[in-house]
Amino acid sequence: MSALIVFGQRPKDSIFMPQVPYAVRNDCSTGQWKIGDDDFRGNTIEISIIKVAQFFGTLGKTQNTQWFQVWFIPAPNCENLPKNTVCYTYIKTRSITQFSQKVTELMESGEPAEGIFLASFEKHSNEYGNYYSIKWDWRERQTEPEKKQLSLIASFLLSRPQLVDLSTKLIPIDGLTPEEIERIVRSLHSEGEPTESVKPSRK
Repeated sequence: MSALIVFGQRPKDSIFMPQVPYAVRNDCSTGQWKIGDDDFRGNTIEISIIKVAQFFGTLGKTQNTQWFQVWFIPAPNCENLPKNTVCYTYIKTRSITQFSQKVTELMESGEPAEGIFLASFEKHSNEYGNYYSIKWDWRERQTEPEKKQLSLIASFLLSRPQLVDLSTKLIPIDGLTPEEIERIVRSLHSEGEPTESVKPSRK
């Protein structure tokens, strides 16, 4: 008698790409990572980043702003997310600045993606009250499981996986010139939606 298989099987020794990408939200009002609206997973995650893409538009209550879409694999010792699973999140404003600064510094010594990023929340205050942004730290891989995971990720990326989130209407802006991005921003602010599609410049 064969075993019941409805949802397929997770690979035992490789990176798992769910049919629907595993969305991890960062709640900057509470300083917690979460799944969905109220499944909180703590203040810190350790991850291996596999892709970063830039977008512009409205997501949730935040309208017409720049977003980084960050795809990642939880590190082997990350207990609050599924092991070796492709996940993604969106970051904005101050979190983007901190992330970009950290990556710029790390690139002097090599490829930052070969190490492990620690993404935690730090608290800030302004005239509207308290809020949180994501603080980005980085370390080299130390344990055998961490080093093995890097090989698994390299093999996974060689298969050219389609890392796409179809749940939003954000506009991709990678490859666009500043002038093309400005046109998108003006269109969104004036009419709520872009009046024409903008393709990357071939210059």
